[in-house]
Amino acid sequence: MASKFILALLFCTAFLVGADELLLGPILQPIGHDLGVPPERVTLFVTAYSVSIAIVAPYLGRLSDRYGRMSIMRPACFLFGVASISTGLVNQFDIGLVTRVITGLASAGMLPIAFAIAGDQPHDRAMKHIAFVQAGLTLGMITSPAIGALLTDLISWRFAFIALGVMALVLGCLLCTHRHSHYARRKSTPEPLGFVHLLQVPGTLGALVAMGVGLGGGIGVFNLLGQRLRDATELDIAWVGVTYAGLGIVSVIGNLLMSRVVRRLGNGRVSMRAALVVCLLSSVWVFSLPAANIVLFIPVLICWSLAGGVGSPALQSYIAELSVQHRGALMAMGMSMMHLGVAIWSGLAGLAYTYGSSWVALLSTCLFLTAIVALRPVFK
Repeated sequence: MASKFILALLFCTAFLVGADELLLGPILQPIGHDLGVPPERVTLFVTAYSVSIAIVAPYLGRLSDRYGRMSIMRPACFLFGVASISTGLVNQFDIGLVTRVITGLASAGMLPIAFAIAGDQPHDRAMKHIAFVQAGLTLGMITSPAIGALLTDLISWRFAFIALGVMALVLGCLLCTHRHSHYARRKSTPEPLGFVHLLQVPGTLGALVAMGVGLGGGIGVFNLLGQRLRDATELDIAWVGVTYAGLGIVSVIGNLLMSRVVRRLGNGRVSMRAALVVCLLSSVWVFSLPAANIVLFIPVLICWSLAGGVGSPALQSYIAELSVQHRGALMAMGMSMMHLGVAIWSGLAGLAYTYGSSWVALLSTCLFLTAIVALRPVFK
């Protein structure tokens, strides 16, 4: 029973971080209006948040290996809560940037640690737990834009951040009720390895490349899907939003199917490679096909979303198995690579799209092929 309760809290943790990451999308204009800056400047909130996670997550992962997962996760939840509430109360853009940096620091002690806790379980249970945590992250990402827009329309954009902060504080309190659970401390405290030495763990380098190029790059390319659909099929914004929501639900289904796929294919590495092949073919179809009816896109988009939903937690489960003693550090490094990948490849994909959608297809081919090669078999 305690294990199920903790798993539910891990799901909520991932949901909060996922919701926070994409909350800003539809509410840039009201935030900019209130803080006296153009809406495009508010995107710096996203940059500040992502860079903070990318830099700090590996260090917090190492600390969780040494001192216990919950010793990092509990204070991170409280810091996330305070920082999110503060973001909802700021009246100056510069102060808002500072609170977003702090929120990113807190998220670095929440999401990677949640995945590490899931990975600490026995093998078969670990896969199911990782898939469940990933489902929380995906659900947070796909629902937060609509929730943020609704709360902004009904009350204020500030309430959206305050609500996230309050939920994080409640989550931190609930985690504290299990202070003596077996999640709180590790049985051993391994000597922390330097990042260079961690890269020498067999399979680590390829997995991290796949996180940054395959997963991060895939998300960056997928973010252009809405614009591609509007240009190719003349869908209006409302229907594009509905399409994104539907594909998000497909991704959650993929998350929950991951453990079955991994058992059938053998391990997370092979499963992610298979998913990357599907993503490669799907992206080439979507961005190379001339203007066409939406019916020609939907089946391919479903395959792309389902493959991504399976592949992301499959890669996480593979990283979790690379080293038991240094699992927290490795999974946190993977999360950093993913955030860096999203930041880099989103911008590059957007630039490529200005020259034509075929260039995006070429970019996605290079990214997915690189990840497939990086996940080649490792002989220890």
